[in-house]
Amino acid sequence: MQITKEQVKAWHACTDGYRWFLEKFPQGGAYAAVHQALTEDKRFDDARWLVSQMYRTHLNNAEFIKAETAATDKMVTDLTSMEQPADQVEGENSSGNYARIGSSGNYAQIGSSGDDARIGSSGNYAQIGSSGDDARIGSSGDDAQIGSSGNYAQIGSSGDDAQIGSSGDDAQIGSSGNYAQIGSSGNYAQIGSSGNYAQIGSSGNYAQIGSSGNYAQIGSSGDDAQIGSSGDDAQIGSSGDDAQIDATGKNAVVAAAGSVHRIVLGEGACAVIPYHDGTRTRFAVAYVGENDIKANTPYTVNENGEFVEAD
Repeated sequence: MQITKEQVKAWHACTDGYRWFLEKFPQGGAYAAVHQALTEDKRFDDARWLVSQMYRTHLNNAEFIKAETAATDKMVTDLTSMEQPADQVEGENSSGNYARIGSSGNYAQIGSSGDDARIGSSGNYAQIGSSGDDARIGSSGDDAQIGSSGNYAQIGSSGDDAQIGSSGDDAQIGSSGNYAQIGSSGNYAQIGSSGNYAQIGSSGNYAQIGSSGNYAQIGSSGDDAQIGSSGDDAQIGSSGDDAQIDATGKNAVVAAAGSVHRIVLGEGACAVIPYHDGTRTRFAVAYVGENDIKANTPYTVNENGEFVEAD
């Protein structure tokens, strides 16, 4: 996914950041490359700003979620290919299986390419990458960047402003900090966030996404997604088929481009759901409190475009 100077200008980038982009990428650049360059130049605030703009603009775009996980996959590759001193048996970079890596300092860079790695970091601005299967990664510092390309990863973050990406299948991702940005392109992902202002995107099938914080933005483009949000003012988008959506917080806004098997809305919420009338696709609209639409009640949409209570 390309970033152009016109896009950066439209995002109202600061003068210094815009000048940096023009110098580094005069013809524009791929999202992953731009993000990597910002990180290498230690422009961490600008890197977070870029990610925020991309999530805000492209959260419901499957291409972006793949680009986001491609960016973290690149970070994984860079971290796991770091040169390791000959006398260092175990440390920040490990290529063997069953690695145990811990770091308490800030700006740690940790890479592991073996299976069954256990990685923990308590410092801020950590960069953690794992390409092996069955990795368990935990970070309690702020501004962590965590990437995993292996299957069956378990990733947990309790710091604020975490950026988490996973491209493997069967990932389990949890974040309790605020302003988390989580992207997953693998199938059967389980993603949970309890912090406020979370931005969560998934392009794989059979995703299970849950958020209890306020102001969550959730996008899913895979089929058979199960999405739950109990925080207030959530914005939820789904373009895959057979989604199940529970938006029980106040004032949630739900927009679906794919079919929805079941939906629950909270007080003050509204939803737009597609249905097929036998001739063409149309949209059914629901406002809680209007036309007998009740809060915290499961509904389906029938062939007439009516919201009917589900069992």
